[in-house]
Amino acid sequence: MEDAEKRQKPITNVDKFNDMLRIFTNRQDAEANLHWSRNSYFLVVMSILILAYGQKPVENIYALTWFRIIISFLGIILSITWLFIQYRSSQYMLYYKNQARKFTKLVDAPDVYPKELGGFEIRKLAYILPIAFLVIWAAFLRLSML
Repeated sequence: MEDAEKRQKPITNVDKFNDMLRIFTNRQDAEANLHWSRNSYFLVVMSILILAYGQKPVENIYALTWFRIIISFLGIILSITWLFIQYRSSQYMLYYKNQARKFTKLVDAPDVYPKELGGFEIRKLAYILPIAFLVIWAAFLRLSML
């Protein structure tokens, strides 16, 4: 049995590079899935907060004002958190893509993430979501304080 294992084809650099390419593309795909899942969760939470803001759980105008101010601050904090998470996730995806490109060249394979496609990367477009909610929450906060 040991002789058969010794006679197997030795692992070459190309094999190692292919393994590394597979690792980085898998990590990039996993991070992209996490990125969009997180966006979905934040959208649900923001929707719930907007519904809460529109509710009138108390009749006292003073208490209602404080309720809406608190909801607005919570929305602002979550929007900023969302923005930072978007940024970090985007950085991970960029890192994994660059590493995959490097190993693609080493194994002489077609680029998995070709730059020649042009256009705008969707992960960058996703920054609009937390920024838009940040603006909305700032407006709600201002309206609550009037």
